[in-house]
Amino acid sequence: MSDLIAEDSASIKALSLAKRVASFNVPVLIQGETGTGKECVAKYIHSLAFTEQQAAPYIGVNCAAIPETMLESSLFGYEKGAFTGATATVPGKLELANNGTLLLDEIGDMPLALQAKLLRALQEHKVERLGSNKTINLNFRLIACTNKDLEREVAEGRFREDLYYRISVVPLRLPALRDRRNDIISLAESFLEKYAPMIGGKKLQLSDAARQVLVNHSWPGNVRQLENTIQRGMILNHNGIIYPECLGLTPESEPAAPVITASDSEDNLLSSVLPDEEAGSLGLHGRQAQYQYIANLLRKYHGNKSHVAGLLGITPRALRYRLASMRKQGIELLQFN
Repeated sequence: MSDLIAEDSASIKALSLAKRVASFNVPVLIQGETGTGKECVAKYIHSLAFTEQQAAPYIGVNCAAIPETMLESSLFGYEKGAFTGATATVPGKLELANNGTLLLDEIGDMPLALQAKLLRALQEHKVERLGSNKTINLNFRLIACTNKDLEREVAEGRFREDLYYRISVVPLRLPALRDRRNDIISLAESFLEKYAPMIGGKKLQLSDAARQVLVNHSWPGNVRQLENTIQRGMILNHNGIIYPECLGLTPESEPAAPVITASDSEDNLLSSVLPDEEAGSLGLHGRQAQYQYIANLLRKYHGNKSHVAGLLGITPRALRYRLASMRKQGIELLQFN
């Protein structure tokens, strides 16, 4: 699973815990920001806990995606005639997960009234379908996921304290992508491979500047945002190369890139961020082609220097130095001030 690439110490630690807990049938609470791969880790635990020969069910329920009026019947099932529209007997997700894994995704969004009923089912290992007095024994591995701080939810009365302790025997927190930057390029390359069929199997590469932009970005949408960004870059690639402007990321105020000072040679500064392939596509050569590349970006983005610096993978300070050099060469930049 590409989302489970772990080269950063933070992600290695999280997956190590996931691997250890798979040997024990205890409730696991996976917490983390949206897009960090909580469901991928849940499937990873399930795959380790059950062999393919066992054919154990994996049943997922998104508690935030199902309307409150339907969530109860979805979880607990119902008998024919239990309510208007119940034209057949339908087993619930808890029942379907027997001898396998039940994933309760976004459990922090479950209504309080339903939390009480879920707690009772987990404590007694039994469930009754709506409209039935017959109890059904339950035996499944429970994994719950949430992007909320459940301890705060408990303190503010939005989540039951007893249910919280029931589902969090082993808490597992997934780090945000900005806290596992050593994984970013490997993840990006895995997505290049994953979506290669989308562009006819063509093998694409990330330019050095694009790699720097990816590593420096804060990724508020985490792995999911990175995946979407790589897909966009693949579609907008230039001759098999993905440059920063292909990614469509909004640059941040001050990237965490190494500071390039005016003491560095101008040729090294330019060659470090401006690809020869792009210069060649302009029909120009050498330094003038690189100057033209910068000028075109400034024109395209209406003189937004912070944005252009982000696309180039350099600091705004380095860009200002570069623009000063361009003015010395007689290149008119008044429209970019």
